[in-house]
Amino acid sequence: MITVVPLDGGGGEGGSPPDAGTDGGDGGDAGPSSSTGPCDFPCDGDAECVPFHPGKSFGPVLVWIGPNDGSAPDCPDNAPVEQFVWFADLVIPPKQCGPCSCGPSDGTCSLPETITAHAAPCTPPEGTAATPHDPPAAWDGTCAADNAIAAGLSCGPGTPCVQSVTVGPLGKEDIGCAVIDKTGATTTAPPKPSWSRMARVCEGSAFGTCESDEHCVPKPPADFRQCVYLTGEHACPAEGYVEASVVYESYKDERTCTACTCGAPEGSFCSSDVSIFADAACTTSPLIASAWSDGPRCHDVVPKGRALGAKTASLPVYHAGSCAAAGGNVVGEVALAGPHTLCCLV
Repeated sequence: MITVVPLDGGGGEGGSPPDAGTDGGDGGDAGPSSSTGPCDFPCDGDAECVPFHPGKSFGPVLVWIGPNDGSAPDCPDNAPVEQFVWFADLVIPPKQCGPCSCGPSDGTCSLPETITAHAAPCTPPEGTAATPHDPPAAWDGTCAADNAIAAGLSCGPGTPCVQSVTVGPLGKEDIGCAVIDKTGATTTAPPKPSWSRMARVCEGSAFGTCESDEHCVPKPPADFRQCVYLTGEHACPAEGYVEASVVYESYKDERTCTACTCGAPEGSFCSSDVSIFADAACTTSPLIASAWSDGPRCHDVVPKGRALGAKTASLPVYHAGSCAAAGGNVVGEVALAGPHTLCCLV
């Protein structure tokens, strides 16, 4: 609805009308009604006498205030100049943002740095003899006979050194998730704010004899009113132009959507298969041991005491995880611009 400003009991921003009883008003308005002469004629017909504009206000003007639905009448014939069209009661539909989403994570994997034989089945107790069978540094998975262990190697009476093999964890580095930015994405443009009410301000000229503190101005037709106006929001006088309506020239939609972001990847892992052969050429009796990035994996060796000659590994595979999406939130507001206060006669 139109905003009503409390009355301040004064005449606009000033006190008594500065031009009342002096020069008869702005723009050559008629002087006191006591003036007589052959050229005097009454302010009537399409004109009427109204009080001077108080304080620092402008006017009076004819104003139509009503719904902004295309039904507003044109300025009347006796005040044909449309000075302003102002608005009130802004309807602000919600702004749509998001939803944000993230693609699967991306990352890299590296092969294990350690392979260790233990003198006990899985899981070897603490203190069990361990014999390294590590691959070369920066291993690419090709056949490597580094740290070979001969068949039957003993770690004590009746205790073969090779009873289980523990493959160290794969290396994993998460790069992150790509943002699938759906901020503001809709099939049609979102509705803009709209004014539900408007004020059409019209001006014209009229001539005739009035009291010394009055103007002769165009008479308002049906649905129009005599009003004065001030720039900004103000209280209206306590008498005369007492009914206030705050109207605006425009608005500025300063709402935006925050950027979409993705959190750290969760649930990703790497996997590979390590084949350990009895010979140095990676051809004889492989022991297949799985390797994972979530920790070392132990595998029992059958038969115990077998030779660990050379090893190969499959190219490690990165299994994507997911990232939590954030952002896509509405920030800012719709700001009203160019306020004016209409003060109308009751």
